[in-house]
Amino acid sequence: MPRKALENLRTQIDETDREILRLCAQRASLGVQVAHAKLEAGEAVRDRARERDVLRAAIENGAALGLDAAAVERLYQTLIELSLSGQRAELDARAIEKEGEARVAYLGGPGTYSHFAALAHFAGRHAAMAPVVRRDFASIVRAVEEGEADYAFLPIENTTTGSINEVYDLLLDTDLQIAGEHHYRVRHCVVGRGKSLGGVSTIYGHPQALAQCRRFLTGLEGVTQRFASSSARALEHAMEEGAQVAAIAGADAARLFGLNVISDRASDTEENYTRFVALAKDPTPPAPGLPSKTTIVFRTAHTPGALVNGLAAFRDERINLDRLESRPVEGSPWQEMFFLDFEANLNSPESKRALAGLEKHATSLRVLGCYGADRLAPSSVLHEDE
Repeated sequence: MPRKALENLRTQIDETDREILRLCAQRASLGVQVAHAKLEAGEAVRDRARERDVLRAAIENGAALGLDAAAVERLYQTLIELSLSGQRAELDARAIEKEGEARVAYLGGPGTYSHFAALAHFAGRHAAMAPVVRRDFASIVRAVEEGEADYAFLPIENTTTGSINEVYDLLLDTDLQIAGEHHYRVRHCVVGRGKSLGGVSTIYGHPQALAQCRRFLTGLEGVTQRFASSSARALEHAMEEGAQVAAIAGADAARLFGLNVISDRASDTEENYTRFVALAKDPTPPAPGLPSKTTIVFRTAHTPGALVNGLAAFRDERINLDRLESRPVEGSPWQEMFFLDFEANLNSPESKRALAGLEKHATSLRVLGCYGADRLAPSSVLHEDE
């Protein structure tokens, strides 16, 4: 094929891609309008039956055009998730008016995973985000308590290394409420001024990042690992200390700092996600009908069956328990408290009945927040919904 003909075809593809993106944005905007209409009508925001109808129609129309059914379903699942994401941003719990600039306290500054996750989470929720950079988790919370920020944005768990206990403990010591969550996919890279791993003698990283790359780093002979207070500080070491020094960070951070991606396979697991929570003072609750989570902390009597009997109230109300995390009770050796995330709006009749049932077996119970659920299982017509 002549070069000019190839370039013309690529130009047409580029124009088509721009039109596809424009239509995706239009579809997402219509989805937000539909969500408001549903709220006014008293209906749930998510309608899985409607989603399956959309998928069936798309697969049928795609077949007429010679498109693979599985590929069409994946495409439309992504479009539906894009719509749901916009609805969460519009209707989720929030500390200030949507049109305002959100002051967000997070760890480390530009280039950190917290930085990129915060940008993704607050996009659409507010007109803009103003970073309030802090060097440790406690000072992030304190920034909101003292009025220097509207939100504290903190990592609370990771699919590789598990819970971040310091953050759970901070939830106990503050009156701030959870106003949102965000699951951020982490792709650890070795980045630096050098171009090959063979020339690297020292790698800096936040302790959590180094722990999530343990197997990879152990396999590097003669390389010293050093802790940094944040990914941003690790990147600064890589910039300032020569080609033999590198950092564990993301590819976006490397581009931001003008560094090379020496290896993009530092993560011990391919599917590595960190869950972040946004904390705020007295946030307005999520809109009724928005798929939501509620987080509580409670203690039960130290008697056989107390925990099981308390949790049975959620089973009876058909409420799914998303996460149960135990933490020791300070000053009471071998006693435990429990953090629980359940998939329901705090103010729904089912939640109220379930919490009343739990309280019969609890010695203490405190609500830590109600907010829009960030991860929703996709609907499917080719595979049975789980």
